[in-house]
Amino acid sequence: MGGAIGALFIISSVLTVVAMGGYTVVWHPVDAMSTVSLAIAVHLGVAVVEELVFRGLALQAIEKYIGAWGAVAITALLFGGAHMLNPGASLWSGFAITVEAGVLIGAAFVWRRNLWFVFGLHFAWNCIQNLFGIPVSGHREPGLFETTVHGDAWLTGGAFGVEASVVTVAISVVLSTAMVIAARRAKRMREIG
Repeated sequence: MGGAIGALFIISSVLTVVAMGGYTVVWHPVDAMSTVSLAIAVHLGVAVVEELVFRGLALQAIEKYIGAWGAVAITALLFGGAHMLNPGASLWSGFAITVEAGVLIGAAFVWRRNLWFVFGLHFAWNCIQNLFGIPVSGHREPGLFETTVHGDAWLTGGAFGVEASVVTVAISVVLSTAMVIAARRAKRMREIG
């Protein structure tokens, strides 16, 4: 389920930017099997390591002292700050990653209380960006598609990739809100049951 949410999130973000004239996406696989294998290996590793550190360890440790939502806020800031070291990063991209990945994936974890769920969400999000030929947090690798940027950085995310697009931030705010509501309902159900 996490993988499906991550895939729908990034695909809807990319297609919205395409519809607004920010990207042209053309099928352009050089070595499809190698490209897909590499994308899966790299992004599975990144998703597992980052989620173990930020949601598996940090969020749960901080949560014991200040509660779930304070822990989400702190780990979101740490996650966004860590991505400020990436190529093409800016204050805006750091803020965007804080909101999209930090808050969204933190809320997803609080809702589901399941690391596999957030592994799937994070993996699908990054891997699909890569396969679209879009930089993933500033890192560009060959994809199955060649995506050409036409619009302003506020729309396309510029060199950092679609994660720094206002479109992606807006969609993540909607998803995060839904996950916060779902997390609160799940908590009430656990307390009743």
